[in-house]
Formats: sequence, C-alpha cells, structure tokens
Amino acid sequence: MSTSIVDSSLGSGRTNLADRIELRRFVGRELLLWLWFESELFDATLSTKEHGSFGLWVEGRLVLDEGKESTTIKGTAPGMHREAKEALLRGKMPERAGLHLAFGDHDCKLTLRGETLAFAGLVPPKKKTEAEEPVLDAPPPPRRKKKAEEAPVDAAHETFYERMYYARDVEGLVMALYRDFLALRLSPVWDSHVVPALEAWVAGEEVDVDRYRAARDRVVARAGKRS
Repeated sequence: MSTSIVDSSLGSGRTNLADRIELRRFVGRELLLWLWFESELFDATLSTKEHGSFGLWVEGRLVLDEGKESTTIKGTAPGMHREAKEALLRGKMPERAGLHLAFGDHDCKLTLRGETLAFAGLVPPKKKTEAEEPVLDAPPPPRRKKKAEEAPVDAAHETFYERMYYARDVEGLVMALYRDFLALRLSPVWDSHVVPALEAWVAGEEVDVDRYRAARDRVVARAGKRS
C-alpha cells in the first residue's frame, strides 16, 4: 500500500475512530473493540487479578455498524479479516462479537452484545464420560418404578444448576474485564497510550506492545489496590 493511500484514508479513519471512542454513548461497544484489540495484540492471552492468564479471542460472528449500515463477518477469526479493519476505518464500531473463552477448566463460546453487555449462546461443553467397563456379574434387579421416574428429574435439576454456576463464572470473568477496561477508559492513559495504539492497530501499523502493556498494567494495578 502506498504512503499516499495510507495517509489519505487513515487521516479521516483515525479521526473517526477517535471520535467514536470519545462520543459513543454505550461504552460496551468500546469494550468489544478493546477486547478485540487486546486479543490480537497479546496473542489471545489476557489476564485479570482474579483469574490470572486465560484465553480469549474473537470467533464465529463479528457485527460492526454505524446507524443503519452494518457489516457482518463470519469465520474462525473474523477480526483478522481485512474487511473488519476497513469497517473500523469507515467509522463503524463492534455491535456484537462471538468470543471464545478458555479459563480454569472452562472452555466455551458466547456472543457478547456491546450496548447491553448481555451474552447469549452460552452452552457448557458436554461432559466427558468414562468408557463403561464390561459387566461380568449378573445385572442387578430392576429398580422400582418410582425411582426410575425420579432419575430424569434429578438429572434435569443437576444440569440446570451446572449451567447456572457456569454462567456465573463466565459473567464474573466478563465483569472483571469490564472493570479493567473502565479503569483504563477513565484514566489519562486512554488518550496517551490506548487511543494511539488502537489507531495504529486499525491502520495495520506496528504497535509498541511492551510500551502499551506497561502503561495498561500500571493503571489496572492501581485500580486493583483501590478496590
């Protein structure tokens, strides 16, 4: 790409992106942009005080819009598509994003909406069952009918509570990320480090990862001490 093309398209693109960051009413869209940015900058490995390091990357479906015009990109890594960055340069912001999370013993996919911070499509992974050993002894006598009827009910209750606890853990991780995002968003580091790094990333330019990480971590650490 020639210098003149970069300069001409990036001039308005950078202004639009900075304006969106400053003027968007719903900070949830900025959260999605930030998560997308950090997932690529840090090779899909993020961290919070409570969870340590974990995996997070954009996967499945990414929707960006500006008013009535929207762009939808699907794939295993939709954020890596050229069309995604071009949409940002045109002033669009993420409206929803499919995320893949891997933390602790959890591994899941979900869709996070920017304007409401609500997530959907969260389904716990199927349990791995051990292979059944061959039965050598005679089978046990048939169970009473009442017990047989109660078994499916108990299993349904167990599944329900497992999904509740699973959703609670995922929500806790998302809220921890949101807290760190707000600490950055409300600090001077947002304008001095985050916005320039975002602009360079969108433009396909090199980002000083170490400089960004150092500034980011200082803000998040200070916020963690106050909480």
